[in-house]
Amino acid sequence: MGDLDQGDQVPTGSASGPARPSKGPDVKSDRRDRVTLVSQWFPPEPAALAERFTSSLRHQGFDTDVLTGVPNYPRGIVYEGYSARRRSLEVQDGMRVLRTPLYPSHDRSALGRVANYASWAASSSLLGASVLRDTDVALVYSSPVTATAAAMMAKLRWRTPYVTMVIDLWPDNVFATGFLTEGPTRRIAEAVLTRFTDRTYRWADHVTVPTPGLRDIVIERGVPAEKVSLVYIWADEKIMQPTEPEPGLRQRLGLTDDDFLLMYGGNLGAAQRLDVVVDAMARLRDTPDVHLVLVGDGVEKDRLVAQATRDRLGSVHFLDPVPPDRMAARMAVADLNLISLADEPLFRITLPSKTQSILACGQPMLACAPGDVGRIARDAQAGFAAPPGDAEALAAVIRSARATPRHRLRAMGEAGRQYYLNHMSEASNAPVLADLLATAARRGRIARGNRRR
Repeated sequence: MGDLDQGDQVPTGSASGPARPSKGPDVKSDRRDRVTLVSQWFPPEPAALAERFTSSLRHQGFDTDVLTGVPNYPRGIVYEGYSARRRSLEVQDGMRVLRTPLYPSHDRSALGRVANYASWAASSSLLGASVLRDTDVALVYSSPVTATAAAMMAKLRWRTPYVTMVIDLWPDNVFATGFLTEGPTRRIAEAVLTRFTDRTYRWADHVTVPTPGLRDIVIERGVPAEKVSLVYIWADEKIMQPTEPEPGLRQRLGLTDDDFLLMYGGNLGAAQRLDVVVDAMARLRDTPDVHLVLVGDGVEKDRLVAQATRDRLGSVHFLDPVPPDRMAARMAVADLNLISLADEPLFRITLPSKTQSILACGQPMLACAPGDVGRIARDAQAGFAAPPGDAEALAAVIRSARATPRHRLRAMGEAGRQYYLNHMSEASNAPVLADLLATAARRGRIARGNRRR
């Protein structure tokens, strides 16, 4: 649930980027605002986004704590040195990190996943007082949405304000990933989750969303527009930046410098509909200098390999995944980098994290995806867009890209990077988030003062 290849406008902003804030933490106070990040996942788990947020908050001048779960993601096995049954308090880089118990699970069992989410929602609500009682504001990484429970409890008990970051759309994404697809259990679960999700939005002091389309949906669900801000999730800018191509990769693949290379890097899953891309390559047999490289792993990899083998496509190559710090150099080998998603309603408001990575690296893109992804490719003039699920149309777009001079492709990549810097970077979005948190903290102090009086 909520594990798509992932992982945010104030009224003065626009659909293309966040509004510019006027201030960060409360400069009139003698002390810094304290923010508690509430997230079920945090390092040593592979939770790069949560870690990125805490680093950015501290850079913006906040004191920061973390309320999180006992580490068990992604295998559902508790990490060495921790216990699923005990609360623990540790310090990481000067931050207090409070971990509360949970039922460890991350398999395909709906019951196990529900127990995992519900157990942490309960334990964080009951045992998170030491970091939530005295914080100025909570920032909720709300995937799963049940992670909001502790912040809601703190608001009831101590009037602690919270800002919730809607990372993906609940409960829609739960059922989009194949859980509880039909029957009375599905209907009950959907009704309960919808009601709970809507309440988390209403109780929040502010809501941030990562795409313009998701902002529209949240507003349609009854949240006032002035309470919903677009805050893009920026890339890991330490590693996702323009760089030299990986040496020797084309030679290892048997390609020349003149061959046209389309690359996809990421999860090879059903949601990505990469079978359509392989089918498009079968329609390009008359252009043997066009090659597709799929970098990564996933549940659909064996099927994709079988499809390419059956169709005798020597132009389709598969490479194992590489660490994130090597991916920018690998992407730089390609003439065009691909984003692919199925044509599903949920994906029209989904922005895979590779979108920001490609733009940040200054690489031209081919967006074969519905909704916001294709819109950004066009708005940024960063490459090409093709209708999802249509192999014939995709093949035609690839032909057009192949005929485009390389200097023009490089210019598209540069335009994409400039769009990223202007609209999607940490420098453009972190101050907006800081301003929202500082505003919520000030309001919270006023509410608490009135309550005491």
